[in-house]
Amino acid sequence: MAGDQRRWRHFLLALAAFVLAVSGLASYALWALRAEVVAGSFQAAALMARSFESSLTQSLNATGQAATQLRVQALASGTPVTDWRAVEADFQRMLRGSPHLRSLSLIDGQDRIVASSNPANVGREVPTGDYLPLNQGLQTVLRLGSPWIGRDFAQGELLRLGQEQGAANSLIPVTLPLQDDSGRLRLLAALNPDYLVNLMSQQLDFQVGMAEVLRLDGSRLLATDPGADLGQALYSMAFAVRIQEREFGQFEDDGVLGQPALTAFRVSSLYPFVVVTHLRRDVALKRWATEVKTVLAVLVPVLLALSALAIGFYRRQLLLQAQRAESARLQRINAACVFTNIREGIVITQADASIIDVNDAFTQITGYGRDEVLGKNPRFLNSGHQDKAFYTAMWHELLSTGQWRGEIWNRRKDGEVFAEKLTISAVPDSHGQVQQYVAVFSNITDAKKQQFELEHTARFDALTNLPNRLLLADRLNQAMVQAQRRQQFLAVVFIDLDGFKAINDTYGHEAGDLVLVTLSGRMRAALRESDTLARHGGDEFVALLPDLNAAADAEPTLKRLLEMAAQPIQLQGHVVQVSASIGASFYRQADGGCGADDLLRQADLAMYQAKLSGKNRYQLA
Repeated sequence: MAGDQRRWRHFLLALAAFVLAVSGLASYALWALRAEVVAGSFQAAALMARSFESSLTQSLNATGQAATQLRVQALASGTPVTDWRAVEADFQRMLRGSPHLRSLSLIDGQDRIVASSNPANVGREVPTGDYLPLNQGLQTVLRLGSPWIGRDFAQGELLRLGQEQGAANSLIPVTLPLQDDSGRLRLLAALNPDYLVNLMSQQLDFQVGMAEVLRLDGSRLLATDPGADLGQALYSMAFAVRIQEREFGQFEDDGVLGQPALTAFRVSSLYPFVVVTHLRRDVALKRWATEVKTVLAVLVPVLLALSALAIGFYRRQLLLQAQRAESARLQRINAACVFTNIREGIVITQADASIIDVNDAFTQITGYGRDEVLGKNPRFLNSGHQDKAFYTAMWHELLSTGQWRGEIWNRRKDGEVFAEKLTISAVPDSHGQVQQYVAVFSNITDAKKQQFELEHTARFDALTNLPNRLLLADRLNQAMVQAQRRQQFLAVVFIDLDGFKAINDTYGHEAGDLVLVTLSGRMRAALRESDTLARHGGDEFVALLPDLNAAADAEPTLKRLLEMAAQPIQLQGHVVQVSASIGASFYRQADGGCGADDLLRQADLAMYQAKLSGKNRYQLA
């Protein structure tokens, strides 16, 4: 009775483990699907941000052409830009094909409008001191101001923080340099936010998310959400630092939409603004949530049904215990048949390890016939992959416990080496003396090859076949221990390719991959055999240079890496060329408190300094 209860407990524990395992696999699959959906939504947000930034940049470029046309006309007529009537007529003509503009005006050095497409604007003072980028002398580039409330400058006013906005019209002031004789006149353009918002709203529905344009100081210029407040800086200093350092990026945000959102931003490379796109996370994950409900609706009933069937099946098995005793007798009779037809190879030896019988599967796996092996010791299958100590330990365990299990490499008759999963059992007599040994093995060569491929994939980059971050971390820790033991220097070199993004954008990602493969091979050839070159991600690489007597010993290698990275590459009938910015940090015996992450971070900062210094160079930390 106690035995039955114990078996029931074991069965229920096994059933619970099965249910938990299936639930865990389902949870992991749903989590992976969610991550894929979020990544796709981030990509969509980034594409929209890039499209919106391109549209706004084109509008500003068109505005800049107005200043150029005005200057060209003045030079053609031979008269300075003081004929205000002619200028205002030109402005009105330019506005006819420029829906992104509300008005065009000229302002003097005192920020006062002296001519305008809207005569009502003349005489209005428009302060430009806080326009970005900030300007100390004569204006030479386009500058972007804070938003105004009103349809034009005559009826409008500069938006103040906390001012009630309601449904009022707004405009965005922009000033551009105008090369008149005095150098004091500038072109003042009133951008039409409604036109830009309509363009964005055609791609991004308000129910799905929101797009907005910010100045680089974080103040909002326009947004597709009609209820969004303009002129306010809604983001933290961390975001301001991020847009100063990176041209584009993405992150999750909880504040702007009043609920979790997937946010992507893109900074204009020409003008002082950034486009930010927010997608509601609940909308992005709506399809995923539906699939979760579907999976649960199927999985839960299936698990309940399987559990009920398993319990019924196990009860049935308990009722068949009496019949199994009789079946055991019949199985002994059929043992000979099993020996012949089983798929695993079987070897039976005497106590002195001489073979007395093998089955057909042994012949199929090893290639040796039964008559060729009778009387021989199984050591003739030895491949040489295991040393003497391995077999000593194997026999020690076999003699001590009566059984040995493990994996071993043997050699077929045709010379091919194969892996086998082997179990050797001692067969004693009634007095405990070993009379025979029975070895049962199966060919697991394919499984071992697959395991090796999986291990290689987990530790090496699929594109360049260089070590990935996981293997890099392992080798870096080993190199630090070696540097401590040998009292030598270790250099950690962070390499970032200059100009790689342009190749990707121009020729496509396949061409970019070819460039990465070519450069990784060249840079690896520039290193010593003891050095490590790993792909850190994207167009970033990390090299480890151990066994250095001084930090200066690394500089010849850094120069070779720069030379290899700068060599031209034949690509799709074109010759392309990139360069590298390199930062190097050093680990010494005295740096006992310095960790691997610290070395990588120092090398990354040094690389960033190399970029700021003009690229195609190296910087030592």
